Amino acid sequence: MKVLFLGTPEFAVGTLNALMRSAHTVVGVVTQPDRAVKHGKTEMGAVKKVALEAGLPVFQPRRIRDEVERLKEFGADIAVTAAYGQILTDAVLNAFERGVINVHASLLPKYRGASPIQAAIANGETKTGVTIMRTELGIDTGDILAVAETEIGARETAGELTARLSQIGAKLLVETLDGFYKITPVKQDDSIATHCKMISKSEQYIDFTADSNSVVNKIRALSPSPCAKTVIGGETYKIYEAVEVDGSGTAGTVICSDGKLVVACGKGAIQVLTIQAPSKRALGAAEFLRGRKLEVGVVCAKP
Repeated sequence: MKVLFLGTPEFAVGTLNALMRSAHTVVGVVTQPDRAVKHGKTEMGAVKKVALEAGLPVFQPRRIRDEVERLKEFGADIAVTAAYGQILTDAVLNAFERGVINVHASLLPKYRGASPIQAAIANGETKTGVTIMRTELGIDTGDILAVAETEIGARETAGELTARLSQIGAKLLVETLDGFYKITPVKQDDSIATHCKMISKSEQYIDFTADSNSVVNKIRALSPSPCAKTVIGGETYKIYEAVEVDGSGTAGTVICSDGKLVVACGKGAIQVLTIQAPSKRALGAAEFLRGRKLEVGVVCAKP
């Protein structure tokens, strides 16, 4: 089939590459406008870089809902989305003979929405996967076409899991297109659906009154970006990696800083393995403590 691909970040690159290697034809790529960065410069997304290197036509509408006729000009039979970043209207969905299908990084109907990978890790899930679904007006509510499951590693971060799911989703998407006309869509059970929103800045801060398992899961879910944060002495620190350890004390207080950085939680404690001070690079805790002494009793808190 002739495919129009819609995607923006690194997660979508695997699917685009797989499509270009498949028997299907990528007629063009639609991606978000370049992102503004410092000093008036802009930065293109990962998908755009790959598309330009491959010589594919690239279209970057600010409002895709206003560009239905332009989308039709690509002559695609079907559109495939993977972390594109804009809501598609009914007119956009109807612009393609075979409709629009999406690569979603969860086992639908659980974890619909913008942050399914982070939500699965933060909630302590031991498995997740990718769902290929028909796109409709609701958020991730369309019929399921294919599913692939995978285990979540006990210490796997969101960054690591995203990379794996990108490859799993890419393979599953091509298999779905290859067998498209033989697939019987399955309706989702809305009664067991959950929704996860974009992660707000306030949600990035660690609540040390939670148990140690929940705290470690949150750190994994936000690593490497936007990263879990805590405030120590009025300054914001990023914590990239931690493990559960035995220990107790007032939640949020440092209970060991002698070569190891251990912080008490509401139940249990965590040992911080990788931490970053403001305007500094991320360091292993032992190296960090050699340069910045934290006394036992120092409090790690929210703003």
